[in-house]
Amino acid sequence: MLRSILGKDIAPYVKRHHRLLIAALALTATASIFVVIPAYLLKPFVDEGMKIGTEPVSWKIPWIVFEPGTWTSWRITEKALVENVSPNRLLIILTSIAFISVLFKSFAIYLSGLAATALSNRVVMSLRVDLYNKFVTLPLGFYYKRKTGELIARATADLTMLQNLIANVLIGLVEHPLTALVFLCYLFVMNYKLTVLVFVIVPLIVGLIRLFGRKVQKHATRVQDATAEVTSAYQETLMCLKVIYGFFTSQRETERFRVLARDLYRKIMKWSRWSLGLGPMMDSAVFLVLPAVLIAGKVMFDHTLGELMSMVYAFSRVYSPIKKLALVNNNLRTLQGATARVFEIMRTEPALAEKPGASVLGRHGESIEFRGVCFRYNPETPVLSNISFNVRAGEMVAFVGSTGSGKSTLLDLIPRFHDVTDGAILIDGMDVRDVTLESLRRQIGIVNQDVLLFHDTIFSNISYGMPDADREEIISAARAAHAHEFIMEQTVGYDTLVGDRGGSLSGGQKQRIAIARALITNPSILILDEAASALDTESEALVQKAIDRLHGQMTILVVAHRLSTIRKADRIFVLEHGEIVESGTREELLSRNSRFKRLYEMQFAD
Repeated sequence: MLRSILGKDIAPYVKRHHRLLIAALALTATASIFVVIPAYLLKPFVDEGMKIGTEPVSWKIPWIVFEPGTWTSWRITEKALVENVSPNRLLIILTSIAFISVLFKSFAIYLSGLAATALSNRVVMSLRVDLYNKFVTLPLGFYYKRKTGELIARATADLTMLQNLIANVLIGLVEHPLTALVFLCYLFVMNYKLTVLVFVIVPLIVGLIRLFGRKVQKHATRVQDATAEVTSAYQETLMCLKVIYGFFTSQRETERFRVLARDLYRKIMKWSRWSLGLGPMMDSAVFLVLPAVLIAGKVMFDHTLGELMSMVYAFSRVYSPIKKLALVNNNLRTLQGATARVFEIMRTEPALAEKPGASVLGRHGESIEFRGVCFRYNPETPVLSNISFNVRAGEMVAFVGSTGSGKSTLLDLIPRFHDVTDGAILIDGMDVRDVTLESLRRQIGIVNQDVLLFHDTIFSNISYGMPDADREEIISAARAAHAHEFIMEQTVGYDTLVGDRGGSLSGGQKQRIAIARALITNPSILILDEAASALDTESEALVQKAIDRLHGQMTILVVAHRLSTIRKADRIFVLEHGEIVESGTREELLSRNSRFKRLYEMQFAD
């Protein structure tokens, strides 16, 4: 049943917390039963309790009496609950009963609300964790095609929408129909003919609910899409503030954002017209019913004033939950739109997956081999073509070439950030696709040109890959990366906060912390992707010292634009247009009329 209401995606998350769901629904049902008591008390309250004088009065309720010896023959009679009391005393009794019923109803609603809140928050908490896990397991290629801000919007705004609506929808689908049913039963007992006559308006109400529900779902999805665009604009602006300031384009960016904000406003207003328009339409249709009840009840059925007041109140209480149920239907449509956006990501299958029964890769100690490797992001555009080479353990090899020649992509294939399109990459004779990702990536330390540090202490950033590392191990890794000296110059040393993305540190300092972070896990393979290309001469020299110190202790693969940083490389591979066009030692390449020699002469022309 949950699958048919909420959909197959979100229903399993709700089922995990079925005890809370049952508690919330049971308490809601209990509260719905109590709401009919004040309506029923209106008749004796007006007809008997409001009599003038001291003449004794009685309070009688309808009662079903079965004929002796059978359960199929019965008749409706009356049974006296209170007899021969003064009108004032009856008023006190009826008011007390009404107060107690309202008290029980309010307490049940309170407990139901707590259970429903716990349910929706636990459901979204589980979904939020699963979505985060999906984010950190999807391949990098997934993010190349998506806006970061849009993904953030789905993880925040859409999940908040789910959190607000799940409990409201589930509780509403029980509370409102049950409340309407209780009052409807009461009306049938009072006068079933008049009740049937009034309900000729139901098809009109159902038609309105279906029409408005479809429109609300369509426009709710558009609102969420527009919200994602606005969130993406915020995120992109904050990431590129220096560019915006540098080109003095603040006003232009503000105008661009204003267009997005206006588009969001227009879509919200279209959604609001349909979401808020159902209530007034239903009110207009139902307004014709209440006068009809009064007229027909008096003229055709000779009801007393108390009976008419009780029935009018009951009819209004039947209509109220039906109207709220229509709004629940709108909320359900909005919920379905948000669910679809979230589970579009959840249903994304990772392009990279471990093979069943994948082997554990032992510590690298022999070679890394590229065997006829080809790679493309899409079928039309090859990035790497027929790449073959072999690197012995402990060697330092470098990859150079023009921008866009495929150097960084080539190194990304080793830790399986992408899978090769053709060919194979073997470490110590084992295809990287046949081993577990953990045993593969735990052996690889990576330092990129754009260093990403967490908004945390220097200590925590260095120990990220090895959270249980002690202080001595952290200091040893920092010394190996020539970072210990500048760290100790910070205000609180290793406990210094580096700021968002390491903003309080210089480029060279961030690079050395990144090298220390890579070394703390004692990798057997170190990948340096243009680690010194954006540094000043002094910082480059310190980073280079750290790299030279590691030469021979692990296999080092370097992508470099600055050829001065690879002077001690055992071999150099030159890439152009995704192919290796030449390779050899630095001296061998310089002795030929090679592409490497031309690159070298351009950098050291002076």
